[in-house]
Amino acid sequence: MADHLFIANRWVPAQKLLPVENPATGESFAFAPEASRTEAANAVAAARHAFDEGPWPRTAPRVRGAALRRLGEVMDRRRDELVDLVVRESGFPRPLAEQVHVRTAIDFLYDVADRLLPAMTFTTPLNPHAAYSITGQLQTTQGVVAREPAGVAALLTPFNAAVPLTVHKLASALAAGCTAVVKPSPYTPLQVLLLAEYLQEADLPPGVVNVITGDLEAGVELTTNPGVDIVSFTGSNAVGRQIAAQAAATFKKVVLELGGKSANIVFADADLDRAALEVAGNTVTNAGQGCLLLTRTLVDERVHDELVAKVTPLLEAVTIGDPADPATAMGPLISARERDRVEAMIRQGQAEGATLAHGGSRPRGLAQGFYLEPTLFTGVDNAMTVAQREFFGPVNTVIPFAGEDAAVRIANDTDYGLNAGIFTRDFARAHAVARRLRTGMVNINASWGVNPDAPFGGYKHSGIGREGGAYGIEEFLEHKYISWPVGA
Repeated sequence: MADHLFIANRWVPAQKLLPVENPATGESFAFAPEASRTEAANAVAAARHAFDEGPWPRTAPRVRGAALRRLGEVMDRRRDELVDLVVRESGFPRPLAEQVHVRTAIDFLYDVADRLLPAMTFTTPLNPHAAYSITGQLQTTQGVVAREPAGVAALLTPFNAAVPLTVHKLASALAAGCTAVVKPSPYTPLQVLLLAEYLQEADLPPGVVNVITGDLEAGVELTTNPGVDIVSFTGSNAVGRQIAAQAAATFKKVVLELGGKSANIVFADADLDRAALEVAGNTVTNAGQGCLLLTRTLVDERVHDELVAKVTPLLEAVTIGDPADPATAMGPLISARERDRVEAMIRQGQAEGATLAHGGSRPRGLAQGFYLEPTLFTGVDNAMTVAQREFFGPVNTVIPFAGEDAAVRIANDTDYGLNAGIFTRDFARAHAVARRLRTGMVNINASWGVNPDAPFGGYKHSGIGREGGAYGIEEFLEHKYISWPVGA
């Protein structure tokens, strides 16, 4: 039902449709609904009714877990069609779509249902406490802290990880007992509408999950509607600021997972072959469209040239092309507009004096689609725009440093604080440096990966709150203190 909205377990025809492009060809291949503010408000009303009047918030955690497991089983059974759609709509190579985008989402549903939710405690007793009451009487009270669902959640998800981030947000919200309205990026609506089919098959109560697609108009309704209690958004800093401001008028809780300009620190004693593989991988994965990617490579000046000499041939060997081709390692960017933006930043980097060591152009032989070569800048000063602004494209910058303190200072000299990498054979130094970095995640001698039990999120302009594991579920809970006199 790709041309309908999913509201209160029914497929509702939309008043307006928007074209969906295949980024590998630049051609429209389908249409998706473009929800109006009225249609978005209808979805909020359905979620509000399901929360206030329906059974979901009051169901036992094991019941919610069973529903999430059913959803995982449906996705597992139908994963091939979902992978095909990720490849076509997002432009990601099939192995990446299959393992990183779909498989991890299914596994996360199983993790929440089978491990995380059963281990959580939603009522915590407090020790008795003697204190004077407001009437001046000394009394001993006892009590509990109840953790209750926050209410209706608006879940706004990005194009670069439509399936896994929708599932992460939704599983956490549903595990907490919230109801939800999901709105994906207008670039990738079909993947999330297909998830709505799976939700319907998993047989959740009406209105517990509603899926609308569209652009700014629908999003503004979700962030300003008084029927929404919490907004969880993943995307750009500029939009994150707007959402925080819009949500503030009605004091909604916000969880924001925003951008990154993450540093990968390569010390002189590092395994440079392994580090080079990671630099190349962080350049080309998702065509560079990932907030977690380590796109500032900080390298000890003594091994700077050696590392660059190892990275460049790896980038040259990357096969760029049709994401449906098994031989393809990197597909296109999501749109012509995004490619134009990245190309403008590359030109700005050259104008500021950075050296283009590799790439920077559109690949030959790919006239259709939104392709761009993997690009590597050297001679970069951390004050340059290319070192401070997030590209969200296949571009990496190499910045030399002299000494550990300089590496930490450069790594922290950014508005962002999402992710970091450290490559060294000195494990004690790696841990000491990791503690000094102002970032939500640090990976030592390994590529970044999302542990389902770990918190996901950042410091500074990289966001507010956390996703992942029990930490992500906690964001969708409120805490209530209930007390009474001992002996009452």
